[in-house]
Amino acid sequence: MLNSTEISSKVDRMAEIKRQIAVLKSEADSIEAELLKQFEADVEDTKYRTVKYSGNGASVIANYADKVALVYPSMLKKIFGEAYKDVVTEETSYKLSANAKRLLAALYKKDYMQGATVEEALQRIAPDDKTLKVMLKRVKGKNFEGDKNNLVKLAGLDENGASDYAFMISEAAAWQEFERLLAASGGVSEERIAEVLEYINAAVTVEETPKITVTE
Repeated sequence: MLNSTEISSKVDRMAEIKRQIAVLKSEADSIEAELLKQFEADVEDTKYRTVKYSGNGASVIANYADKVALVYPSMLKKIFGEAYKDVVTEETSYKLSANAKRLLAALYKKDYMQGATVEEALQRIAPDDKTLKVMLKRVKGKNFEGDKNNLVKLAGLDENGASDYAFMISEAAAWQEFERLLAASGGVSEERIAEVLEYINAAVTVEETPKITVTE
């Protein structure tokens, strides 16, 4: 058991630690705000949505996070059709899976390439069939930073070229996923495409907010 002197010391130390945490959090928040301002300036008037800033012992990745909010939850059944139960959890509120959020955000923002496929995009830059097979396994259009790094390693692209293709591939992947959704819930047709896109525009809103991720 602690004696009165030890208790007093522990209380003082805990209070000091709490104070230091508050000071450090305030400093970290201030630095994050400065980096986010820099990020927004760097991507302004560009199609880029991710920037990496490096220090001597760590890095930060700044990107836009899509906040998908439901306006008319009842329309989700019309959007996802037969796949509804696979991607939506019904509780007192509606919870979308990560894949559903990503797809809805891309379709709402029109970040898709109609009629394109990931394989077609990769065929443009793959040096040979063997590399193409590897790229198809590693580049899925769902993780921009990971896709960009793989394009640099596997296709020999520079940072800018890899970023451009990673963005294109994410748009192709969004369209492929949309077509798979339609095929599983009523069929793919121009009328169905237009109908579901209209449902999405009415059912959700997407707000882009910048965020910082620290990496070692």
